[in-house]
Amino acid sequence: MTDHSDSYTYRARLQQKLKQQAITQDDTGCWIWQGQLANSGHGKLKIQVEGVVKVVSAEHASHIAFLGEVPTRHLVKQGCGNRLCVNPEHLELLEI
Repeated sequence: MTDHSDSYTYRARLQQKLKQQAITQDDTGCWIWQGQLANSGHGKLKIQVEGVVKVVSAEHASHIAFLGEVPTRHLVKQGCGNRLCVNPEHLELLEI
Protein backbone atom coordinates (compact mmCIF):
# COMPACT_ATOMS: atom_id res chain seq x y z
CA MET A 1 0.00 0.00 0.00
CA THR A 2 1.32 3.45 -0.79
CA ASP A 3 2.11 5.76 2.08
CA HIS A 4 0.28 8.96 1.24
CA SER A 5 -1.74 11.19 3.51
CA ASP A 6 -4.09 11.81 0.60
CA SER A 7 -4.08 8.80 -1.70
CA TYR A 8 -6.63 10.40 -4.04
CA THR A 9 -4.42 13.45 -4.60
CA TYR A 10 -1.36 11.26 -5.16
CA ARG A 11 -3.21 9.13 -7.70
CA ALA A 12 -4.54 12.25 -9.47
CA ARG A 13 -1.00 13.66 -9.76
CA LEU A 14 0.29 10.33 -11.04
CA GLN A 15 -2.55 10.19 -13.58
CA GLN A 16 -1.63 13.67 -14.80
CA LYS A 17 2.06 12.74 -15.11
CA LEU A 18 1.24 9.60 -17.09
CA LYS A 19 -1.10 11.48 -19.44
CA GLN A 20 1.48 14.23 -20.00
CA GLN A 21 4.16 11.70 -20.95
CA ALA A 22 2.04 9.60 -23.31
CA ILE A 23 0.69 10.08 -26.82
CA THR A 24 -2.62 8.46 -27.76
CA GLN A 25 -2.71 6.35 -30.91
CA ASP A 26 -6.10 6.87 -32.52
CA ASP A 27 -6.10 3.55 -34.38
CA THR A 28 -5.29 1.32 -31.37
CA GLY A 29 -6.29 3.43 -28.38
CA CYS A 30 -2.85 2.81 -26.89
CA TRP A 31 -1.30 5.55 -24.76
CA ILE A 32 2.33 5.37 -25.87
CA TRP A 33 4.82 6.19 -23.10
CA GLN A 34 7.28 8.94 -24.10
CA GLY A 35 9.29 9.06 -20.87
CA GLN A 36 12.30 7.06 -19.73
CA LEU A 37 12.78 3.50 -20.93
CA ALA A 38 14.16 0.46 -19.16
CA ASN A 39 16.55 -1.93 -20.91
CA SER A 40 13.53 -4.22 -21.40
CA GLY A 41 11.92 -1.63 -23.68
CA HIS A 42 9.16 -0.87 -21.18
CA GLY A 43 8.58 2.62 -19.84
CA LYS A 44 9.81 3.40 -16.34
CA LEU A 45 9.35 6.12 -13.75
CA LYS A 46 9.81 6.83 -10.07
CA ILE A 47 6.93 6.59 -7.62
CA GLN A 48 6.67 6.57 -3.85
CA VAL A 49 5.74 3.22 -2.28
CA GLU A 50 5.44 2.93 1.50
CA GLY A 51 7.50 6.08 1.93
CA VAL A 52 10.30 4.84 -0.34
CA VAL A 53 11.00 6.12 -3.85
CA LYS A 54 11.12 3.19 -6.29
CA VAL A 55 11.52 2.82 -10.03
CA VAL A 56 8.61 0.85 -11.51
CA SER A 57 7.38 0.12 -15.00
CA ALA A 58 5.11 2.74 -16.54
CA GLU A 59 2.34 0.14 -16.84
CA HIS A 60 2.66 -0.65 -13.11
CA ALA A 61 2.40 3.07 -12.29
CA SER A 62 -0.61 3.40 -14.60
CA HIS A 63 -2.37 0.55 -12.82
CA ILE A 64 -1.79 2.24 -9.46
CA ALA A 65 -2.92 5.64 -10.78
CA PHE A 66 -6.10 4.56 -12.56
CA LEU A 67 -7.11 1.15 -11.19
CA GLY A 68 -5.55 0.86 -7.74
CA GLU A 69 -2.70 -0.96 -6.05
CA VAL A 70 -1.12 -3.98 -7.70
CA PRO A 71 -1.68 -6.99 -5.44
CA THR A 72 1.31 -8.86 -4.05
CA ARG A 73 2.59 -11.59 -6.37
CA HIS A 74 1.08 -9.93 -9.46
CA LEU A 75 2.57 -8.27 -12.52
CA VAL A 76 0.93 -5.74 -14.82
CA LYS A 77 0.95 -6.59 -18.52
CA GLN A 78 -0.42 -4.84 -21.59
CA GLY A 79 -3.23 -6.91 -23.10
CA CYS A 80 -2.71 -5.03 -26.37
CA GLY A 81 0.84 -6.37 -26.65
CA ASN A 82 2.46 -2.91 -26.89
CA ARG A 83 5.12 -2.72 -24.16
CA LEU A 84 4.95 1.12 -24.20
CA CYS A 85 1.19 1.29 -23.68
CA VAL A 86 -0.01 2.79 -20.38
CA ASN A 87 -3.73 2.93 -21.20
CA PRO A 88 -5.43 1.48 -18.09
CA GLU A 89 -8.08 -0.13 -20.31
CA HIS A 90 -5.32 -2.24 -21.91
CA LEU A 91 -3.74 -3.44 -18.64
CA GLU A 92 -4.07 -6.94 -17.20
CA LEU A 93 -2.90 -8.43 -13.91
CA LEU A 94 -0.93 -11.66 -14.04
CA GLU A 95 -0.40 -13.78 -10.95
CA ILE A 96 3.20 -14.90 -10.47
